[in-house]
Amino acid sequence: MTPSTRLVSAASAVLERRLSRRSVLARLAVAGSAVTTSGLDYVLHPGTAYASICGEEHTCASGWTAMCCTINHGVNQCPPGSFAGGWWKAEGASLCGGKARYYVDCQGECTHCGCHGSHFCAEQCWDCKRGCAHGSCDERRVCHNVFRYGQCNRDRHCSGPVLCRAISCTPPWKWSDCSTTAATDEFTVSHSAPCLAKWTAIQRRYTHLGSQASALGPTVRGEEKRPHGHVQHYLHGHMYWSERTGAHYLREHVLNRYEILGEMASPLGLPITDYRPTTDDRGHGARFEHGGIFQGRGEGAHGIWGNLWDKWLTLDLYRGPLGYPVTDVLTASDHKGHFAHFTHGSIFQGPGLAPHDLFGPIAAKYRHLGFERSPLGYPTADLTAAVDGKGVKGAEVVFQKGAIAMADGQRAFAVWGPIYTTWKSEGAAAGKLGFPLSDVVSDPMPDGPGLRCTFEYGYATYDATTKQVTVVLT
Repeated sequence: MTPSTRLVSAASAVLERRLSRRSVLARLAVAGSAVTTSGLDYVLHPGTAYASICGEEHTCASGWTAMCCTINHGVNQCPPGSFAGGWWKAEGASLCGGKARYYVDCQGECTHCGCHGSHFCAEQCWDCKRGCAHGSCDERRVCHNVFRYGQCNRDRHCSGPVLCRAISCTPPWKWSDCSTTAATDEFTVSHSAPCLAKWTAIQRRYTHLGSQASALGPTVRGEEKRPHGHVQHYLHGHMYWSERTGAHYLREHVLNRYEILGEMASPLGLPITDYRPTTDDRGHGARFEHGGIFQGRGEGAHGIWGNLWDKWLTLDLYRGPLGYPVTDVLTASDHKGHFAHFTHGSIFQGPGLAPHDLFGPIAAKYRHLGFERSPLGYPTADLTAAVDGKGVKGAEVVFQKGAIAMADGQRAFAVWGPIYTTWKSEGAAAGKLGFPLSDVVSDPMPDGPGLRCTFEYGYATYDATTKQVTVVLT
């Protein structure tokens, strides 16, 4: 341990012993940061430090240091070129729900040159420049006050002036490299800036999560009120709130997709759960008032809402046969229906129809034929079990103009048009033809165009000239 480090540690211990009790030093409410300026002298005789920064004023002349969010693009953390040097608290802060509020001094770096035996580098070595902040109502000092309490980053004995102050309702030792050594200055309890979060339901939830120690990181600017609810931005996410939904946060790709979809004004509404891992540990997601956004491993995040969400929900979401979404809810090419694709299938909803799911080989066949643009139209039923006249099992999906069916272990084939009408009238797969073994294909007749479809137990042809369907059993 270097002499400077031993000095900071010893001074911090003295500070902790004195300020953890309601001693004379605590009643003086030492403000600012004053351990390493002149060693123990500032701890035992803090008057100079007190005088240099005391005052409620928010002007540069008041002596107080500006809030970091005022000079750091709204972000409530130590900016690049600075580090946490020390902290103090003010009890009973309304901006922390009546509990303690913590102030962290962000010390400027000295990368241009060292301290050369002193605890502070010369001004020509500072990475920051003296000045005044230019925030709305926060015009306090920037890179000006040369002192330090020293409870944070105690191995860094060389520093510049206090660049700015980061604020938290969570003790700094829980989110930065700081000790629990306590200093108190009740005079700063009202210090604030427009870019700092006020005490709201969102801030209460954020504090419960650990403030800067949470996955969200520091706040970015203040809370915003929008037509559908409130939102607070953080460095690593957003939190949304309304009276009906409560406060919930989103992060990463799920948040990005929510923003693309229009956030609170989207068809999803507001979140009703936080961003969280899925129960199969293969993705992440969040639920909303009218749907959800989910992301499978190695895939993008996509939103499902409305009737398609209700259908996916009945299928047990990503745990069911469809898996994770690979598209949002999209409008069909005819501008009349909607659909969404998933890892193993799709959900389609035609105009005036309920949504229906397709998966496996039948979904693949429908995709190959062109989905709703195919001769089949939209599905009118879910996938159902089917059995032919000889007990062979399989499955089928019925569409507006046809069906896709398959026997177990066989490929899926589509039947449509007049041949489908005949096949259906005779019992479909359970009838005398059984399951299809081909799609409907072109088959010229002697007097003109025609169609043909092969089945398990025969085939059927259609003569476009005579409009006749002929069934041949084999």
